[in-house]
Amino acid sequence: MSDFSFDFKLDTPVHVPTSQAFAEILRGVQAGMNRVAAEQWRVNDDLVKLRQENHALRSQNQEMRDNMARMSNGSVVGAAPAPVSAMGNNRSEGDDAFALERTIKIHDAPVHSVAMAPKRDFIATASWDSTVKLYNLATEEVTRTLGGQDQPGEENRMGGLYSVAFSKTQPDILGCTSCDRSVYLWNHATGRLLSKLTGHSDEVNGIDFHSSQQVMCTASDDCKAIIWDFQEGITLRTLDKHTKAVYGACFLGNQNQYYVATCCFDQMARIFDMRDKQIVAMLQQHTDDVIGIHYSEAKQLVATGSDDGTMSLWDTRTWKLMQTINTREIREENEVKRISFSPDGNLLAAACSSGQVLVYDVNDNGFQKRPTAVLGGHTDCVFDVTWGNCHHSNARILVSASHDRTCRYWRETC
Repeated sequence: MSDFSFDFKLDTPVHVPTSQAFAEILRGVQAGMNRVAAEQWRVNDDLVKLRQENHALRSQNQEMRDNMARMSNGSVVGAAPAPVSAMGNNRSEGDDAFALERTIKIHDAPVHSVAMAPKRDFIATASWDSTVKLYNLATEEVTRTLGGQDQPGEENRMGGLYSVAFSKTQPDILGCTSCDRSVYLWNHATGRLLSKLTGHSDEVNGIDFHSSQQVMCTASDDCKAIIWDFQEGITLRTLDKHTKAVYGACFLGNQNQYYVATCCFDQMARIFDMRDKQIVAMLQQHTDDVIGIHYSEAKQLVATGSDDGTMSLWDTRTWKLMQTINTREIREENEVKRISFSPDGNLLAAACSSGQVLVYDVNDNGFQKRPTAVLGGHTDCVFDVTWGNCHHSNARILVSASHDRTCRYWRETC
């Protein structure tokens, strides 16, 4: 780029204000900016209230339709739970972006985890009732149950389950983690238990599979994360540099194929190099347990979610904090549980203790970030959320898992 210089003379004298006059000008400018900001927030708040009123009416209409269906046909799988008007959980701001397809009641205990099957129309859910259910979103039926008291053989019976995930290299394999300190690998197409892995010494909370290798990572209350060769069922690495329980783990895609991230109750997330178990980065921003962690290869971002009500977005090229999202702007005392990026990386969904799913556009860098959608209807804590794409319309779909024993299935409308 060329350098430019300018040579000019002033034709008329310039009046330079005194410091006192200059200060008065600055105060006037600041007061004007404050008035504009206040007016903008007033308009935003009015818009939020209008949306909430609109969505409350939609929820009431949905309840009426569900009640009519129950009176006509008896209790059905898709029936919505009774509203909790005192908490406002049945309000769903953002229904103009996402429409509720159905409420899914297939478990007898809290549902802790949900995962979308790759390139298929079904989900896997993991519950405290000790089962994984394979549920077809298109046909609205459970196609297979893994675990449970009806399974033959003691080895096929699992304890209460915390998480479930599909293998990315072998889609017929899924893994789930249990309070019985074990990790279970199933062929969900055949219903056969492949292996029960017992390397942890306390409850196992989280699981993730590598995008291109026969490797998975599990996270446990024993303050460790374990890297496994899941084909051989053997431990490859034990990541033991945590000071409290480890709740989640995720691999950082093909661009960072040797890196795995963990989130911990010591309020930190750590990035490990699996080759030598060294810590590449320590991500410290939260003030409470870090429950959720997810990676977007499309955006090269790691997101963390915490019981402090915030989510943090980190650039994996520099490990710098890019954004902090405070969900307590929407609901006071909210806690963020598990989190998930949409497949294209543009949206980030947070499962929340308020009984809601909050969806944010990560491309919106507003100082006071507001969600694209607030999806309600659950009557207890939402603990997990997963994304997919409709094979017919390519619209985003989203499924939540809640302690109220249900899942909710939403479809993007725009």
